[in-house]
Amino acid sequence: MFVTFVTEDHGPKRFPWMNTALIILNAVVCYQTVNRPDFQHLLDVFVFVPSKPLGPGLLTSLFLHSSWTQLVANMTFLFMFGQGVEKRVGMRNYLLCYLFCGLAGELAHWFFHSRGLLPLIGASRTVTGLGVMYFLLYPWGKMKWIFSFFGVPLVEIPSRTLFGFGLWGAVQVALAFYPWSKISFIISALSKLGGSVFTITQTAGTAWEAHLGAAGMGFFLYLVSLQKKGRS
Repeated sequence: MFVTFVTEDHGPKRFPWMNTALIILNAVVCYQTVNRPDFQHLLDVFVFVPSKPLGPGLLTSLFLHSSWTQLVANMTFLFMFGQGVEKRVGMRNYLLCYLFCGLAGELAHWFFHSRGLLPLIGASRTVTGLGVMYFLLYPWGKMKWIFSFFGVPLVEIPSRTLFGFGLWGAVQVALAFYPWSKISFIISALSKLGGSVFTITQTAGTAWEAHLGAAGMGFFLYLVSLQKKGRS
């Protein structure tokens, strides 16, 4: 098992309750939805579709994922970036940052694809916005990559925020351009989860415009946090 955690002192020694709760919520939602036979119907109702922008999908799409691979990738980096941001801005403000980054991504995606019919799904745009905030807050922050087996650490590799954020970008490129659906038959032969391990449902994929919108919101929220810090 591969685990990543941040070693830099992010201020007060507070447990990141909100970030942890959001990770658990995303995992529970994925467990309850991705293997259901009516999964496509759920997407039609609870995800953001540009041609039908108003609806519950504005919020619920931030917690839905089309595969376990997408969930694990997003939650790994949410864990890595989110805890530092939460400790800087506080639990309530962190939840607002999470939602604002997601909504900004949807707005940007709608602007470029206002007639689009493919659903925008996953927390990657939100993680992008929070990642930008984290990068600006701790541009050369110390991190540690831990390779473990059943919870027992095997190898520890020191790293920095810049490299962690670069890895996030590389993962997104891989998820966007590698034809995962072509190897889903291998997963089907090994697991009852079948295609749910990789994304084979037709979605908007890695929506770069949504990531750009979320990144812009992350930069804006970083400026707001600096202003509030200057007043305190």
